[in-house]
Amino acid sequence: MSVQVATPTDDNVWSRLQRCFKGLSFKNKSFKRLAFHHKKAEAILYLMFLSGLLLWPFISIPWQVERTVLLMHMLAGISIFPVFVGSFWLSHRNLIQNSNKKFLRQTGTIIEYLLIACTLTGIYLTFWGNTGNNLSILMQDIHFYSSWLLAPLVLRHAWRWTVIKFFRKS
Repeated sequence: MSVQVATPTDDNVWSRLQRCFKGLSFKNKSFKRLAFHHKKAEAILYLMFLSGLLLWPFISIPWQVERTVLLMHMLAGISIFPVFVGSFWLSHRNLIQNSNKKFLRQTGTIIEYLLIACTLTGIYLTFWGNTGNNLSILMQDIHFYSSWLLAPLVLRHAWRWTVIKFFRKS
């Protein structure tokens, strides 16, 4: 005999996440203001992409440099990335849901799913690594290809406000 709990039809991961962190007051003004301060989060995302690119097998760098880059990539991925990108993402969620701009809503949603995939596979790779089995190779591939989709999509999504100003024509 099993007991099933009735859940509302609009119950999803995001509403559960917001209920878990209700005490953090996502409704206050400073948290809402964080949704518009993207420069640190965007810069960290690009730096993570570039450091991950250096770890690509087709780019040969000396092992001494590669192991340092790998360590920095892993440490930034489990410390700096969640603090800045995670807090920006949580504050930006309301904009994604309520924006009148279809393009920003669509790209924001795709970025959100790519961030989740890249973050979860990054956590797996940080703590278990690529051991050579099928699961770890799949995790590495998902991490690698989701980052290749994520970086240009974030650049296009935030084109008017991007930290990469040398490509823009003002």
